[in-house]
Amino acid sequence: MKLTSIQIVNFTTSDYSELLRLLLELHSTYFNKYASPRIKELQEEKNLKTSYEIYLNDIASNKDDVWHILLAKSETDSIGFIIGSIQEDNSFILDKAGIVEDWFVDESYRGEGIGLKLYQELEKWFILKKCKQVCSETWQGNELSINSHFKNGFFISGVTFGKKL
Repeated sequence: MKLTSIQIVNFTTSDYSELLRLLLELHSTYFNKYASPRIKELQEEKNLKTSYEIYLNDIASNKDDVWHILLAKSETDSIGFIIGSIQEDNSFILDKAGIVEDWFVDESYRGEGIGLKLYQELEKWFILKKCKQVCSETWQGNELSINSHFKNGFFISGVTFGKKL
């Protein structure tokens, strides 16, 4: 597929099952591949599908207009997505942050600039919403994601630690 045949569109409720499928693919690919056994122990879901359904239902309510979902669509399927949210913390000078929550492109479409286009469109929305910074997380060892972030101007700004009690 060529990038020109891919459209970036806003999520609608009719895309729900496609987005759920892609979220489950993202999780099964990256959580299973990159999360260490210790991370899995801390963050493994009891029922992954149910967890993502709750997540999507929360986003769909979007009462405060703080969520934005974009899909990359081929002529026949949804082949990628990005989910962003907005968080505010008035104790910071850069008090309004766009958060890249989830970002995925089907493996067979990678390397064509689709992830870049998804991110660029989300960043436009963050700017429109007057965000002053963008934050994102990825799994340690997920070099594809780390490199994608660097290509989009991100830098490493912290490290998250976890511990089972």
